Amino acid sequence: MRNVQQIAERKPQLKFYLAIAFAVLLGVPPLATGQAFSELPPHEQLSEDILRELVGFESTVDRPDETLKSLRAMEHRLREAGFTKEDVQLVTPADDKHGLVVRYRGIGSKRPVLVLAHIDVVQATQDAWAFPPFSLGKKEGYYVGRGTGDNKGGVTQIISNFIRLKQEGWVPKRDLIAAITGDEETTGFVASWFANEGRDLVDAEYAINSDAGGGEYDEAGNRLAFWVQTSEKVYYTVVLTATNEGGHSSLPRPENAIQDLAVAITRLANHPFPVGLNDGTRMQLLRSASMYPEDIARDMRALAEDENNLDAAQRLSAFEPGFNATLHTTCTPTMLSGGHAENALPRDASVTVNCRILPGTSVSEIEQVIAGLVSDLDIGMKVIYEPVPSDPSTMPDAFLESIESLVEEQWGKVAVIPGMSTGATDGLFYRNAGLPVYGISAIFAKPGDERAHGLDERVGIRDFHDSVAFWYQMLKTVAK
Repeated sequence: MRNVQQIAERKPQLKFYLAIAFAVLLGVPPLATGQAFSELPPHEQLSEDILRELVGFESTVDRPDETLKSLRAMEHRLREAGFTKEDVQLVTPADDKHGLVVRYRGIGSKRPVLVLAHIDVVQATQDAWAFPPFSLGKKEGYYVGRGTGDNKGGVTQIISNFIRLKQEGWVPKRDLIAAITGDEETTGFVASWFANEGRDLVDAEYAINSDAGGGEYDEAGNRLAFWVQTSEKVYYTVVLTATNEGGHSSLPRPENAIQDLAVAITRLANHPFPVGLNDGTRMQLLRSASMYPEDIARDMRALAEDENNLDAAQRLSAFEPGFNATLHTTCTPTMLSGGHAENALPRDASVTVNCRILPGTSVSEIEQVIAGLVSDLDIGMKVIYEPVPSDPSTMPDAFLESIESLVEEQWGKVAVIPGMSTGATDGLFYRNAGLPVYGISAIFAKPGDERAHGLDERVGIRDFHDSVAFWYQMLKTVAK
């Protein structure tokens, strides 16, 4: 018995050295610095393998070829798992605009459920990262790599579970449809096409978006909240351009393009956009109030009861930028240019203003506000991103209760909080087309550890696998 135990204790180490030896013989690169060998259950190993493969593709806006390759890789995996050619379709609705539709067929007793993810990512500066950004690294309990959080982790949640469920021979009572896009970080053209011209491919009762929501830890590492996105702000961008005659800088005049632009920016910064709440953000305030100090919680409850309580709104907005963004439309300068020489009066100056408009607010109303603020200045306004309205999705009580049950089953008592995200996702195109969308990434993260689009993007290894497990149970539940 003692000898058998000693052999068993050495077995993982023996496997490790054998793996390294085979890697050397085959010419496979060694594990990235910081990665540790570990044995995973088969379904977790599948998820890690898919995530590693996906992160390896540089699927950025300037590499549509890599985006297409990543979609084809997922198509290949699904076909290998038994999905038919008819059920896995690669679509190209425009040049260099690609997407993948996967249908997991059920018995059809109810309308399908649609699940969403995007496979494209933002660019990364190679030499600034702890690991090469387009390879999956492991460090201090995290998967590190571009897209681990946004949103190749979400693609993995869907693809790995579709494969696992197919291997288990599971047959749902309704179809599950996955729509994976390759341009969410830029134009969103493919999602717009799916929601409109390609609607027959993805028509469903509602959609679940892996690219929104998520879990939150408190400072002590306890699970604090599980967020479900039910609405998102409308993305709208304009460029304001001031023009003057110019001249020599030794003869300044009151009319100066840069000065006029500075006046416009100051007015915009000081303009008080009104408070606006919907059913989802009211519930967000009420359900999350217990997470804050008592005075803040009191204001949150008061504002949820009466959105005209401007004193409460002002205190909340001053307390945290997130409150300000949740309660108001925001318009903020993001890019600035002007002048052509240090010793010349500027003939023109421009500022790019990015607005995030509360759902239900008229875009024309915001246009009129901005135009009114600069009406006495020699400033022109040009829209550079046409907004797509996105009304809030009402969450049925039964759906919310089922998510609460799944969360409690996996993690215990954690507050499930519907709410609005201040950013934008593919979900807005489906909402605009009349399809309810609920954002449920299910990945827990620590406060302040949001690295999507940033340096050393990462996701907790255990948090990632827990989220895949949650999606496994959620897919089985919604398909009932």
